[in-house]
Amino acid sequence: MIFLIYYVIGWIVGLVAMFVTGSTKDVSSAAYILLLYQLTVTVGLTGILGAYGHLFMGERVARSIGWHEGTLFQVELGYCCLGMGLLGVMSFWYRDSFWLATIVFTTVFLIGAAMVHIKEMVQKKNFNPGNAITTIPDFLIPITLFVLWFLAKK
Repeated sequence: MIFLIYYVIGWIVGLVAMFVTGSTKDVSSAAYILLLYQLTVTVGLTGILGAYGHLFMGERVARSIGWHEGTLFQVELGYCCLGMGLLGVMSFWYRDSFWLATIVFTTVFLIGAAMVHIKEMVQKKNFNPGNAITTIPDFLIPITLFVLWFLAKK
């Protein structure tokens, strides 16, 4: 649920920035600004705060997902989230191909995570909120990033 909140915050910050900078002249300019803030805010917050949860609150996060507690998988996943978050934040300063690389990494990670969560729901009937609800931003964020990327490149 929290990742949906970061997604909305990314949109709000992007829309405010778009109007403040006057980037409403054409679709490409607007998409560029919105993409900037989806990367820096949404991907940045999702990754960094996801890393914090998996690295420092692993037991609690595992329970919310319906997974076994005390595995090193939480640590490994935490560092992957941290990498994604840092790429998102760095997108504020590095643009162009860096953005595409960040989008590709984020997409592979989140779509892969969504597939794992769906498999858990189908095979193990694991409908814990941390497992089921997280599939929404796992699909929504990559779709948004690619749509904005293509619109910004027109």
